[in-house]
Formats: sequence, structure tokens, C-alpha cells
Amino acid sequence: MKFDETWIKEWIDFEIDSESLLEQITRIGIEVNKIFPREKYLENMIVGKIVKISECFENKIPSKVLTVDIGKKLLKIFCNSLNSRLNMKVAVSIQKSYSIKNKKKREQISEACLCRYNQIFFLKENRNIVEIPKNFSIGSKIGKHLIQYYQRTFDSSSVSNRKDFDYIFGIYRDIAAINRKKISFQKNKIKKNRKISHSSHVKLNITEPKYCPYIFSRVIKKVDVGIKTPDWMIERLSWNDVVTTNPINNIKNYVKLETGYSIFAYDFEKIRGSITIRRSKKNESIFLKEKKIDLLQNTLVISDEKSIISIIGITDNERFKIQKNTSNILLICAIFDFNLFSNSLNEYQYVYGLSSKVNESQEKDSNMLLNTIERTSELITKICGGEVGKIIKFIYEDQCLKESRKIVLKLKKIHQTIGHRLSYKKISEILIHLGFKILSDSNYDQLEIKIPSWRKDVSIEEDIIDEIIRIYGYNNFPKESSRNLQINSKVINNQRDLSMMDILYLLKRSLACLGYHEIITYSFINEKLQNLLFFNQNYIELPHPISSKMSVMRTSLIPGILSAVQYNQRRQNDQIKIFESGYTFFLKKNSSADSHQTKVTQKLMLSAAIVDQKERSWFQENRKIDFFDIKGDLESILCSIKSDRKHFLFKKNLYYPIFDKEQSAEIYLDDKFFGIIGVIHKRIKEQLEIRKKIFVFEIIIENLLLNKDLFSIKKYKEISKFPMNQRDISMIFREEIPVSEILSECRRVSSFLLKKKIEVSSKIFDIYQGKSIKNGYRSISINFTIQNSQKTMREHEISNVVEIFINEMKKKFFAILREK
Repeated sequence: MKFDETWIKEWIDFEIDSESLLEQITRIGIEVNKIFPREKYLENMIVGKIVKISECFENKIPSKVLTVDIGKKLLKIFCNSLNSRLNMKVAVSIQKSYSIKNKKKREQISEACLCRYNQIFFLKENRNIVEIPKNFSIGSKIGKHLIQYYQRTFDSSSVSNRKDFDYIFGIYRDIAAINRKKISFQKNKIKKNRKISHSSHVKLNITEPKYCPYIFSRVIKKVDVGIKTPDWMIERLSWNDVVTTNPINNIKNYVKLETGYSIFAYDFEKIRGSITIRRSKKNESIFLKEKKIDLLQNTLVISDEKSIISIIGITDNERFKIQKNTSNILLICAIFDFNLFSNSLNEYQYVYGLSSKVNESQEKDSNMLLNTIERTSELITKICGGEVGKIIKFIYEDQCLKESRKIVLKLKKIHQTIGHRLSYKKISEILIHLGFKILSDSNYDQLEIKIPSWRKDVSIEEDIIDEIIRIYGYNNFPKESSRNLQINSKVINNQRDLSMMDILYLLKRSLACLGYHEIITYSFINEKLQNLLFFNQNYIELPHPISSKMSVMRTSLIPGILSAVQYNQRRQNDQIKIFESGYTFFLKKNSSADSHQTKVTQKLMLSAAIVDQKERSWFQENRKIDFFDIKGDLESILCSIKSDRKHFLFKKNLYYPIFDKEQSAEIYLDDKFFGIIGVIHKRIKEQLEIRKKIFVFEIIIENLLLNKDLFSIKKYKEISKFPMNQRDISMIFREEIPVSEILSECRRVSSFLLKKKIEVSSKIFDIYQGKSIKNGYRSISINFTIQNSQKTMREHEISNVVEIFINEMKKKFFAILREK
């Protein structure tokens, strides 16, 4: 919908500045797509008066030369507009503006331009020059007189479930709620006690109350249908792509944009007897553009005692429409439940090509129905003149009661949901201003709330809580952010002051996102299990254990992890992905458990495990878990704390016999031991009676804080415009040299070259053992992507870079360049 500040402020009966209005429009849930500033279009326009019109026929092309008085001087202006005439006051653009420039026309200079309606008022189809009222002084600025057009125009869109934001009153209603104001119609001059000038009316009758529970009507006499519709109304209709016709239809459409309710207007002199809302009978028809339309049986219609007036939701009978000679009109405003007969409407589209014009989410409020017909009457009498009659109503109360919706809202749930306690008074005040009705309360513990008819989107407690939060204002809640937000802020802003617990929190959250479940086990474990898993570690014995199975302090989280796997597998649960965090305890070196000066150290650790079985699924093949699944998960969670992977190195496992040495690795953070990863040894599994493979990692959290450079600060770097170059080499290394060390050395050399503005990325694409390779050695092929950020590299420069890598590999690993 498009609307300007003036339009919305016509409804608001309290002071509000433009910036606050824009902020509140966004806050209630309306997205402002674009803003059109009016002052930009009016600042160079002044009032002029046409004092002379001359005809010009150069090159047999007719044209008008207008002499326009702007107060200080006379201007000669070329114009072909048909509505120009002597003594007409016009809008003159005297400088370069948004669409008009001084230009040369037929070798003569037009000293200014006259502004058209489609330039000032956004009237798409009206290309006539603007006629300024006679009381505007010559030479004065247009903006001084058209002050309402200085207001900004908003192009907005609302969420799909808030159809009440598609009209002005729906927007006003929520803005009033934000400002804690009662909804009022006095500012908009809707006078319910209007002076009645005649007694003419029609009797109303409804035979299908479930389809139409409300209907209001009024007769207005002595209406001038031939009068011109005001420009401000045509403009607002044009914004919203409404085709303008006669003033009565324009007013109908305008009021629908304001209130959301449709108005029917008919020629009163052609109505015979009472008006009835009923189902169509057999062989009934109407005329549409001189074409006879046979009605489908049981169609909902408006009729008088002689003929069909309208097919509801489709079209009106041509005979009853407003014509140029119409002077007495009948207004009808009703509410229909289109959901109950939408199939019938679709049949007309299929049979006759007549599209349905219904609003299935229409409000069902008799007060708004009354206000809509009053607002329509006000605009008709103001623009077209006329004398109003009394309003005739028909309301089917029983049907209205059936349609009311109620929700019981517990105050305790509000506090639990938003994490903040609001008073009963504040909650009830917000709901009342939004149009909700509080039917009862139980000692302020819960509220029984009646949902207003226009809030189709409200169906459960959480919907009402969302409304309370929205109107109370997100900014009004205490600024005590959750730990989650605090830590995220540090990570996003590249802060290096993450605490050990912050890091642990992020790692645990990442594991949970990967589908792992957190477990908590005792810090006391069975001594036999400790000796089975870590026989070479000094552990702390408890002098007075509560159980023989809880006699020593754990030195690792892995015993608890394995016990949890064992427990679950015995209960036929093989889909296991678990993790645990906590402290482990060690005797300091040169201490013994018997010493009176025993000193204990503790380390914060994180451990996780997955069992060798993927969940069966229709969208992927069933496969076995392998080492790279657990390794990938570990690398993924380390990325969540923005750690730079170049600091981590995976080396061959030499000291942990609980792991299979062929499928495990020790993890180093720079040169400091950081953790262990791999598959649990078959011997351990058999003794614990665990059937399937278990992949485990365990890391020491506090070691992440030892290197402040670990958490890299991401900075923007422009992508080089110069070409990349690919080079491959194959070198022979000793078999025991880990690939990770080779890649680490490549990264080190790349860092050195980066200082010279040369960017190099490296990756291994082939490993070969066999023919032509000596036993105990293997050939490793490395691909280099080389690029200079400042120039195009020549061949000898590229070769020099590759040579640097080859020399460093020879120096550190005694590698041999493989011959082609």
C-alpha cells in the first residue's frame, strides 16, 4: 500500500513527529520499501498566471506559446496542453528540477516549464498542466500553499498474516496502541449524530444470516455525480493502482482503502421495495455490459422485490449502477463470510471468466461498519453535496456470538516466555488498546481474552504474547543480554578476550548443532577402568570412596564417555553421538598419593564420541562412520571460535594405547599437546563388551588460551585482479613423515611469500607408493596456486616461487624431487 504522512495523520488525534511516525510504522510490522520526499518535487515551483496565448505553426506542427506572469517578470513558455487558458493559474518550474529542464524547442528557448498533474501529484494518467486555485498569490512558492504535499509518501508492504495493515485504519489502530491512545473517530470528522434531512429508506432482510450477519444502508438525495473528484483523492487512488471513474465510485474505493470495508452504491430510484440478501433461484439472471449472465443456482445475491441487484463478490447489475443523471443513491455496507461460498465464486470465474473481488479476511465489526457508512456519507456530501437519511441496520446477533474467538492467557507463561515480568495493569492496557477484550481474570493469574474480528492471525497464547512484546517495545526491555548474545558479540567483533568458559560454551553449542547430546558423569570412576584405559598415568585415590566403583579421580573424560556408550548399547540404542565437558585431575610431578604435600592439578577438557552407524534414511545411502567424520566435526567446532587451522597439527599417535594406532592421531596446537582423536582399540571394546566401533576425541580447553594469535581477526582484503597460475610438483618423502607436517611447512613458506605480495595456496592431490618408489618412501604430489596482488607474474618469477618450496622441502624433510 502507498500512503503519505498527511493521510495517516488525518486519523491520528495526537501529536507525533514525522521521524517517530516512520519508526512506529516499521515497529508495528510494516516494511517501508521506499520513501518519496515531496519537498524535492516542489522546491523549485512557483505560482504563475497565463496572461497571453499565441499559436505557433512552425514546420506545419501546431504549438502554443504561453506568456506567464510570475510576479517579477513575464516568461515565454512552450506548451501543448489542451487545458491551458487565459487567466489560469499554473505551477511553473523555474529551475532544473526532477523531470523538467530548460530546453531548446524549434530553435526557440522555453524560459520555464509548466508542471503537469502526473509530476506533482503522481497522477499517472493525467498529463494536463496543474491548475492552481485562484486565491494563490502570483510568484509565491507552491509548497507554501500545498503544505500537505510536503509530507513524505511511503511505499509499504505488510506481512501476509496481517491483512488489516492493507488499509489506513488498520495502521492507525496499531500506532494508537503503541502510543497508549484510545481509538477515536472524531479527528476524522465521522459524525454519528449527523442531521437527517429526509426520511427515505429501504427495508432490509437477510435470509442467509450465516453468510451475512450484518448489513447497514442509507439513502442520500440530491447528489451531483458530475462534479470533479478532488485531486488529492485521485492521487491517493492512483498510488494504489485504483482506476478512477465517477466521484461516487472513487469515494467508495477511497473509503475501502481507509477502513477495509466495501461499500455498495446504487441508483435509489431504480430500487423496488425492500433489499434482501438471499440465495439465487432457478432461471435468474443479470445484465453485465449488455450481456445476459445466467446465475448459478444458490449464488449469494443482493436483490430487491423485482430483480437481482448484485452477485456478491463478483459484479453488480448494470441497470442499478451510478450513472451521470443519478441524483439519489442508496449506500449498502455489509459483512460477508466469503469462506463459506468461495467455491460458488470460483465457478463464475470458470464459466464466465468473472474474477472474484473478495476479502476473505474481512473484519466482522458492526461499529466499523457504521463508521464506514458514516465516512462514505461525509465524503459524498462534502464533495458532491446531498441530503442524508437515517441509517437502517440489520444485525443477526446469534450468528455474531457464534463467531467470537476466545483464548485463556496465563500471566506466568508471559513471564517465562519473555524472561521479564510485566505488571497485570501494563498487560491489560496493551491488550485493550489493541482491541482485545478482557472477559475475566482469575486473581490476576490468567486472563480470558476475546480476539477482535480483524486479528485472524491470533489463535494461540504465543500470538498474544508476541503482540504484548511488540507494543511494549523491544527497546524497553532491560539491556541485560544473555550469555549467548554476549559471547556471540565477542566472536563477531573479533575480540580476543574470550574466557575459557566462553570458549567451552561455543564449542559445546557447536557440537549440539551437529547433533551431539551432552552427558554428565561423575568425576569419580572405577579404578579397574582407569587402569584398563590409562595404566601409565598417576591418578588420585580417594581415602573414603562412597563405592568401590567410584574410588579414583578421573584423569580423562573418556571413561565416562565409554560407560555411557556401553549403557546405551545394552539397551539397544546404537544411534549414539554424545559429548561431555568437565575437569580432570592429576597428581603434580614429584608428588605421590601418600605424600602429605600432595599437589593436584586440574584441566578443563571436552570429549565427544560417535558410534559406527549412520541412521538409515530414504534420501541417502546407509554407510559406516569413519575417522574423518569425527575429525570433520572437531575441525567444525574449532571454526566456531574463529581459530586459525594453521596452528593445529595432527601427528601419529605414539602414547595412547587405548586407540588403534592406525586410526588415531595426537593433536598439537603449535608445539603444545592439545588432544587425542581416533577409534577405540579393539581390545578395549571387547573387555567393555561394546559391539561397534567408537570414534572419540578429547581436547584440553585451557590450551586454547595459550596462543592469543590463534583467534585470527578477519580483515577485508581486495581480490587480486591479476591472473592465477597453477603449478604441480611431485616429491619423494620418507613414509613416516606426516602429510600434515608437509602442509604445515607449505603454509609457513606461503606466509613468508605473502610479505612480498605473492599469495600461494597449496594442496595435496596425489599420494603414490609402488613401482619406481623405494620401500619406506612415498611420492606426494602438491598443487600450488600462485598469484601476485600487484602485477602479472612472468614465467621466471613463478619458477622462482616453486623453487623456494622445493628447497624448503629438501632442507626440512630431505625430500627428493621426482623426475618426470
